[in-house]
Amino acid sequence: MKILYGIQGTGNGHISKAETIYPILKKYADVDILISASNYSLKPSFPVKYKKKGISFSVTRGQINYWLTLKNLDLKTFLIDINSISFDKYDLVVSDFEPITSWGAKKYGIKSLQISHQAAFNSMKSPRPFIINPFAELIIKYFAPTNEYIGLHFKKYSDNISNPIIKKSILNLKTTDESHITIYLPFEDDETLIDIFSKIQNHTFHVFKPNIVKEYSNKNIIFKSISTQKFDKSLASCHGVICNAGFETPSEALFLGKRLIVVPVKKQYEQECNAVALKKIGITVIKKLNRKSLDLINEWLMMKPIKMTFKSNFEDYLVRKISKMVNKVNCKLH
Repeated sequence: MKILYGIQGTGNGHISKAETIYPILKKYADVDILISASNYSLKPSFPVKYKKKGISFSVTRGQINYWLTLKNLDLKTFLIDINSISFDKYDLVVSDFEPITSWGAKKYGIKSLQISHQAAFNSMKSPRPFIINPFAELIIKYFAPTNEYIGLHFKKYSDNISNPIIKKSILNLKTTDESHITIYLPFEDDETLIDIFSKIQNHTFHVFKPNIVKEYSNKNIIFKSISTQKFDKSLASCHGVICNAGFETPSEALFLGKRLIVVPVKKQYEQECNAVALKKIGITVIKKLNRKSLDLINEWLMMKPIKMTFKSNFEDYLVRKISKMVNKVNCKLH
């Protein structure tokens, strides 16, 4: 069996997740990988056959700008990218919220499966804000449509939702508490972070930013370049984690039993939904990071961390799902 695996290249979370999913797919089929968009900093360890422009979300001052995203949509290049791939040689398309492979499969009648956090929002049982954004809901639904889906979320809110996929490097980590705080807030400027966290003198802060070329310190704050090894090491030994309300980093912090604060990116609907889900679990949510947040952060530093055990037989679940979709006698799928 031959699979085309499409990965969304906006941010590092999708690439990180693929490090776990790709070896599973590779056990049972020949796999070609396509990555669209290029604003990620992690270097994939797996071979990439296709690199395409795809569709990236436009960000203005740390906020997702949906209208600017539509305005900057290069539909002509998008269609050229779809037509440049021989979809007829693939038995199945697996998409991690990647639009070229999803829409290509739809155009050429290839069976398709989405494995992503965004797919969890196909179920209305997934937590959402009190005021639902219908425009954002439509984008999530039609950005990368597939025949079937496996949604990933903090809890199994419905049958087609699985627990987070925790990568092996995190599964094998031995945790300690060396009193530093690990921070991943890529849209906050350095001056704001220094102004806030320099006021908390009894902790050191490891700030990971994509634009850091060389590590440097300012007061009790160490600015570090992003690498999986450095970030995992900091995560394993930290006292707590402060990050945006994405999916992978909060999942890893919960799995490791680390204190967690999330700051959802404003007008990023997916993160607003995640913040609601995390708040229900008991996680501290800060809507806007500023000096007014200091009392809440100091209180959080003394709180008991929340640990979640994400027990998941994801590989078996994935194999069963694909087996139902593709009837092939010359593959190892059972």
